[in-house]
Amino acid sequence: MTVFTLLEIISALSFIAMTAYLTARSRFIMRCARYPFHRASQFSLIVLFAFLSITGNYSTLPWDESRVTTRLIGVILAGISGGPVSGFGVGFICASYLVMIEYSSIILPLFIIVAGFLSGMLRLRFTFHQITPLTGASVALIIELCQISLITLFPDSTATLFLNFASAVLTMGVSIIGVWLFLYIINWVEAEQDIYGARAAQLSLDIASRTLPFLRLGFNKHSATITASIIYELAQVDAVSITGRYKRLAFIGQGADHHKPSEPILSAVVKETITSKTMKVVNTPSDRGCPVPYCPLKSSVVVPLFSNDRVIGTIEIARVHENTVSELDIHIADGIANLLSVQIQLAEVDKQRKMREKAELKALRAQINPHFLFNTINIIMSFCRTDPDKARSLLGSLATLMQRGYSNQDELVTLQNELAAIMAYLEIAMSRFGDRLDIAVNIDDETSTALIPALSLQPLVENALNHGLFPKLGSCLLSIEAYIEETTLIITITDNGVGIPPEKLAKIQAGDSDGVGLTNVHQRLTSLYGTKYGLTITSKPPFGTEVRLRIPFRQSVCIQKESGVI
Repeated sequence: MTVFTLLEIISALSFIAMTAYLTARSRFIMRCARYPFHRASQFSLIVLFAFLSITGNYSTLPWDESRVTTRLIGVILAGISGGPVSGFGVGFICASYLVMIEYSSIILPLFIIVAGFLSGMLRLRFTFHQITPLTGASVALIIELCQISLITLFPDSTATLFLNFASAVLTMGVSIIGVWLFLYIINWVEAEQDIYGARAAQLSLDIASRTLPFLRLGFNKHSATITASIIYELAQVDAVSITGRYKRLAFIGQGADHHKPSEPILSAVVKETITSKTMKVVNTPSDRGCPVPYCPLKSSVVVPLFSNDRVIGTIEIARVHENTVSELDIHIADGIANLLSVQIQLAEVDKQRKMREKAELKALRAQINPHFLFNTINIIMSFCRTDPDKARSLLGSLATLMQRGYSNQDELVTLQNELAAIMAYLEIAMSRFGDRLDIAVNIDDETSTALIPALSLQPLVENALNHGLFPKLGSCLLSIEAYIEETTLIITITDNGVGIPPEKLAKIQAGDSDGVGLTNVHQRLTSLYGTKYGLTITSKPPFGTEVRLRIPFRQSVCIQKESGVI
């Protein structure tokens, strides 16, 4: 291998890595990969990976008299990301290029089409995030071996131009590394965003819980000043600004000498945010647009505050140095703006009171996933405009879940009380699923008074929804049933979702899974009642999963009489 060939390989893989990074940073493309079975998503993925595949024809690497291309990387990734339709589409485009531009025989183009379609079949079984880089590399290895076998069995002058032993090994290595690298970068970027999102969510909830008593009284100079002070204290930024549509309501931090409350808005970026109704990130003084020459603030992120569809103001987090607005700053500003918008809107319709009576957002932080909370708030915001009664109902369900955050997880509660919180969670979940989700609950009067550990069922329901039903296409059914078998209370959570792969189920049962929900519930039950009791998981992919909880049957009335424990 010459130095020139090595540099060509590095150049081709660098292009793939850059494409992967830009793809992971694009919310639109990642949304298409998560939900690929829509025409718009399929078209977008076909365009992206067809481009990657066609450029793979031009990134031909010299190797003696044969050629090594990276075209199959785009075809394989199209199938893995978008399913059979996207894989077939990209394969067809690439095959058409070979026939019309390079005058290839029919064998190699047909194989490329089949390779795209077959790699897409994997996507029907697993979600995009369940396909690991190692799995993708394995798919690339199998397809490359099939290509070598096909060209060996049906040789022709065009196909063999791309194949001798050295180029075959090199092509295989480049394809495997390219697919692995693409999926690894996608996972790495998303993991980094999750870390930023979790930190931003925690900070946003702290800020929201402290500003709640003030914003419920309305969005004005007094509440904005207190809110800006709290954000400045907790977020540790150089300056925080909150504005209305035309005037600044509060400013804390550097630059306060000329960014004064009750005065007109100075920064051009704030005015643009109000006009465009979109978040703005600027990294230079000229982009920020402050007319005061000695303003110390050089970069900032500005997010609009909404009440229904109307922009009522902005929140700005600013830095004194150029190009210092981090991903964390953006997540924090966006999270705070979403929460503040909801608080302001609910205060206007007197729904913030109901939320505050149930619990504080601070207690909810330990119980609800940040993404679930933000999604729920966005759903409530949309229903505030279209269906206020539905918004009120969802808000009550959210408040019920927040109230559960105060409960001691080792406390015994009745099955009826546990189900009340679960039904609140399911009401919110059904607003996301729409008509796809059906709930079946079969609990009789005797079992409803049974005592169970608090928060022992909710993680099971969440797991069934998020990992079993949500990735599934079509109608979904979640069934909750409780019955007594001699002296044992048995509760089953059954779904008709995608199921749990055998290897993952084995890890869960061995306590070696990355997910802690099922493992923690099982460990709590065995700790309280002994190894005879706990969870039993049965799964038949892709037909669904059943989780069975077994504990001793004890009724609340008996417990009250004997020991006073409720």
